[in-house]
Amino acid sequence: MDVLPMAPVEASSLLPLVAILLPLLGVGLLVPLGRSSRAVRTGVLALLCSLTAGVSLALIPGALDGQVPSVHLLELLPGLFLHLRVDPMGALFGATVSSLWLLALIYSHGYLGESPRQGRYHAFFLLCLGFTLGVAYSGDLLTFLVFYELFSILTYPLVVHDETPEAMAAGRSYLAYIFLGGGLVTLGVVFTYVHSLTGLGFGQGPLLTGQTGSATLSLILAFFLLGFGVKAALFPLHGWVPQAHPTAPAPFSAILSGVMVAAGAFGIIRVLLEVFGPALLAGMGAMAWLLGAASFTVIFAGILAVREDHLKRRLAYSTVSQMAYVVLAASLLGAGATAGALVHMTHHAFMKGALFFCAGLLATGVGIRQVSQMGGAARKMPWTMAAFSVAALGLMGVPPLSGFVSKWIMGVGMVEAGEPFYLAVLLGGALLAALYLLPILYTAYVEADSTTQSERSATVRGSMLDPTAAVPSLRNVRSEAPATMLIPTMVAAGLTVLLGLGAFISGFPHDLARLAAEVVLGGGG
Repeated sequence: MDVLPMAPVEASSLLPLVAILLPLLGVGLLVPLGRSSRAVRTGVLALLCSLTAGVSLALIPGALDGQVPSVHLLELLPGLFLHLRVDPMGALFGATVSSLWLLALIYSHGYLGESPRQGRYHAFFLLCLGFTLGVAYSGDLLTFLVFYELFSILTYPLVVHDETPEAMAAGRSYLAYIFLGGGLVTLGVVFTYVHSLTGLGFGQGPLLTGQTGSATLSLILAFFLLGFGVKAALFPLHGWVPQAHPTAPAPFSAILSGVMVAAGAFGIIRVLLEVFGPALLAGMGAMAWLLGAASFTVIFAGILAVREDHLKRRLAYSTVSQMAYVVLAASLLGAGATAGALVHMTHHAFMKGALFFCAGLLATGVGIRQVSQMGGAARKMPWTMAAFSVAALGLMGVPPLSGFVSKWIMGVGMVEAGEPFYLAVLLGGALLAALYLLPILYTAYVEADSTTQSERSATVRGSMLDPTAAVPSLRNVRSEAPATMLIPTMVAAGLTVLLGLGAFISGFPHDLARLAAEVVLGGGG
């Protein structure tokens, strides 16, 4: 007999605030560290990011035990505070964010080299970390909106970091999408505040009830789904993702794909479960539209990925498809499917992080940016391609890797919800993942290096290749990338294995995701 989880109890704690402030402290230290060596700067920033990750992980036991860390900060409006509250859902997302960000920071040390813009890069990199943790640890809808808008806008300098014409064009597109999405989310929050009888706080049951007119409820839901759908890259709001990834620095592409797109899906889940609630949504009959949009995005983005030769753009379309899994599963409003959606957000972050790290190694090391250029890559860069292979197989859903586990949990949840059609969509997406990832592995492991120097040119990353110089073919490559880039890549790939083999260990993502779903959907809170 299943036992419903105990209602969570808020416990006063400064730890959520500490997790947010540590990266902001790093921004403040960038000026006094300006005259230090690059190794010292990176070491100090890595220490702060390590402490941030440690605090985020330390918040997990309290969330699992029902002691929800909470703290009220600045009063924004009369009676409305910045409120941090770490429930199981937020604890899982926060730990994912801080862990992947730490790996990306270490990777950035080798990737940036002596780039004159690395100070700006680190400043916005750390600001975005702090504010994304604010999204994870938001205790109410207004706090969520504040941090969500901050990290969304401050992402722009990272998207345009290289300042090439392509990067600037991608940045303009990104801003157009983000301002549109942010405006719609803001409207959703304002309307919710006007019509909510209980305020804007999470963890107290749905904020809206059937007492609000059906037309108004539909309008509020549309504001939220379209607004967060931009960040989650649901079709037809996905266009900024394949534009931004090819131009963004590889370590930030990993962040962008692994957790920033996921923040949109995280927002959708918060809205569905805590602003409306399953009972109200069922009465509105509105979920068919979201399920249809998510299902179409899974398949359509997978097809676009199959057809794309640019490696980072192919991976970007993959992200669009994979995040649509999350929205699809959560939209079924069942505890099992929702738990699977939350688990997949974490598992996908490290799989896709590893893939983008590998793409960066190939691009900066030997100028490979196209799938068709990867012939012979595995023989000359075996560790890089080993990491790529593990993450790619995980993303396809090969057991016992983490991607298989989260898709299994989502699939079981779909059957439990009585919706086998969406299980077919899930399997179709997995088949498409094989179709866009297996050819990469085949090219790298089986085909010979047929790339000539005249076929490729490189973009400089600090002390990397001269931008005007031709790139050597793979037959002239004699070593892997620097350890500072290769180690975080291998760690991310290793987590794909670890999170798969240890999926059901206490304290692992499934434990938190299951509890989060049960608390909100099972009557526990």
